[in-house]
Amino acid sequence: MDTEATIATLRRYDTPTVWNALTRLRGHSVEGLTLGRPIASDPAMRMVGHAVTARMTSDRPAPLAQAEKDAIRFGYYRMVDRGPGPCIVVMQDVGERPGLGAIWGEVHAAIHRGLGCAGVITNGAMRDLHAVDGFPILAGSICLGNGFTQIRGFGEPVTVFGLTVHPGDLIHADRHGAMIVPPEHVAALPDAIEDLLADEQAMIDATRAAGFDAEALISLWQKTH
Repeated sequence: MDTEATIATLRRYDTPTVWNALTRLRGHSVEGLTLGRPIASDPAMRMVGHAVTARMTSDRPAPLAQAEKDAIRFGYYRMVDRGPGPCIVVMQDVGERPGLGAIWGEVHAAIHRGLGCAGVITNGAMRDLHAVDGFPILAGSICLGNGFTQIRGFGEPVTVFGLTVHPGDLIHADRHGAMIVPPEHVAALPDAIEDLLADEQAMIDATRAAGFDAEALISLWQKTH
């Protein structure tokens, strides 16, 4: 399955379902997913794409000359534009107090959509929730100001919500959080998801059938687990 087809297929499913199917393929794990409670820009949001990574601060002025700030910002924009698409920006606010200002709002949502970006994951802040026009953002907080926001670097591993992301990682995310899809399991995931959904539907149907009881539950559980 080619990458574009894989991303289109995985986008059909919510992130917990993809995680459960991955668990069937490799066993249980607590690695490779976000922890905590990120805030979704829209409860219906979903994004799948390859990570492009960056670091930022918002809590105090960056000790950089304007030329240095511009060089970082323009280099970052070029990275987003030229990366494998669709991309997901994973941006770590590395300040002492993350989220004191928001890069992510109406204007940057429009910029990144125009650059082919599928969404953003950040432990920092977002704003303009009424105006991001459906652009998916998972953030650590909501704030109304932009603080002293400055991109400080890009193209290196970052950590957000306990998840360490490397450039190029395949990410699946929705309002529940984000996960990395290991490349060795990508091809098998679509079939694993369909098998999982069939088993889950069989369980749900059984609970609604006449005569459902603990013994019926145990029998079905043993067949599907």
